[in-house]
Amino acid sequence: MADTPITQAPELTGEAGYVSPYPYLDRLQEKMEERLARKVPAAGRFCAFCYARLRETDAVCPFCEATIEQTGTVKEIPQDVLRLYKAKRDTEARWVYGLGFVGLIVASILFVVLEVWGPGPLGHPAVGFAVLLFGGYALAQFFGTLIGGQIGYRRGAKKRDALWGEWLSRRVEKG
Repeated sequence: MADTPITQAPELTGEAGYVSPYPYLDRLQEKMEERLARKVPAAGRFCAFCYARLRETDAVCPFCEATIEQTGTVKEIPQDVLRLYKAKRDTEARWVYGLGFVGLIVASILFVVLEVWGPGPLGHPAVGFAVLLFGGYALAQFFGTLIGGQIGYRRGAKKRDALWGEWLSRRVEKG
């Protein structure tokens, strides 16, 4: 039987099904989060296009692959650029924690239902407590990490990419 559109799994590319128009931003996300957390010095030598930290010997940016001779360098990452990376991180965190709490709420409701209306051994407090403890953990992981992580990544990356696009257009307007 030939594969039909109904039986074929969709081909997902990129992280969580999202492909950034600026792939270097994904590679820079972790480095910028280190800067946001103040784990690395604020001053240094940075690519003037993507603001990746450069070594003194770099002639080409290892992230955006622009030549340093063409783009130049800057001594510090602009705050607006750091904010767009923070926006992605915060959006992801809201989705993961928010849906994780949904999992805990579902487990709490199951606990109450079992304790109030649970027949026979299902109404025993030990069963309800086990559902609350283990079910809460499992549901928080399912809703938060699996579902919230996917949604949060896509929405956060889209938000970061949109802010980066705006940054690039403002930079071009300034000349």
